[in-house]
Amino acid sequence: MKETEHLDSGQQALGEALAVSFRLLRWMLGVLLILYLSSGFFIVQQHQRAVVLVFGRIAGLGADRLKEPGLHWTFPKPVAEVVRVPAERVQTLETIAFLPQTGALNEPEAARAAPPAPTLKPGEDGYTLTGDANLLHSRWAMRYTISDPEDYRFRYEQLATVLRAELDRAVIQASAALPVDQALRTQVEAFRATVENELRRRCEDLHLGLRLQGLDVLVLMPPRQVAAAFNAVVEAENERSTRISEARAYAARQGNEARGQAARLRAEGAAQKSRLVSQVSADADYFKQVLVEYAKNPDLILRTLRQDAVRRALEHVEQKYIVYRGADGQQEIRLQISPEQPKKK
Repeated sequence: MKETEHLDSGQQALGEALAVSFRLLRWMLGVLLILYLSSGFFIVQQHQRAVVLVFGRIAGLGADRLKEPGLHWTFPKPVAEVVRVPAERVQTLETIAFLPQTGALNEPEAARAAPPAPTLKPGEDGYTLTGDANLLHSRWAMRYTISDPEDYRFRYEQLATVLRAELDRAVIQASAALPVDQALRTQVEAFRATVENELRRRCEDLHLGLRLQGLDVLVLMPPRQVAAAFNAVVEAENERSTRISEARAYAARQGNEARGQAARLRAEGAAQKSRLVSQVSADADYFKQVLVEYAKNPDLILRTLRQDAVRRALEHVEQKYIVYRGADGQQEIRLQISPEQPKKK
């Protein structure tokens, strides 16, 4: 009897222990479940956008597919996964595919100062071919922001490789359309703009999910093997430009002087014309007045005119003589009238 009671009490204690254990297990499972679900909260930063993948598929419809900055919740892993994309941050991608293997700007100074090889090595040294069959080295950097995180993250597996390949393609295409002088010196900005426009068009056609912010030319140079010849051409063209500028400046100065002299001569001619016309008009008026008086008394007017003529003539003569002839016309009496002596100051 006592053994039976002892067994019943043992089973009861075991049952109570198991019940307590099950209750603790349920509480632990509940706590773990709460912790698991609470781990699904995530924060999207201001410069980010996020996409939630549930069993590998994008969750949500329409605008809800893209998570804006703020606090969000989703099922934790392995049910769901949060993919963040730096949407507003400006990112940079460079290409050095068109730089030489040795002597490039990213190498130590000793390597750049070393004499170049006699020729370029295809497959090792990078370059582009210009429209006039010359070689050109260049280095480019593109700046972009992400406009469509879904396309940017999931359309291409290696987007950086695709983007760099499109940049190289645009550079090769634009370089082949220009002579080396234009691409290297006279139309560098047009060269850069052509590459940028082509790259922007390709990004839209391929739906890369990004927006091109700008394109920079970091290096643009001829091969080191012919750099001296290019420098000589540049110096010659600079000297030519200097001579042309000096000649144009000289022509401008001479033209200004000639126009000034012509204007002065025209002004003097116009003034002389005005004086001559005024003098002729005055003489004509005087002649008309004398003609009227001559018609009234011819003898008096003739004597007056003769006296005026003699007076005007004597004003410019240094030695003056008065000659009287006799009645027979043979005898002459000459009286010399000495000129007036200048008065002393």
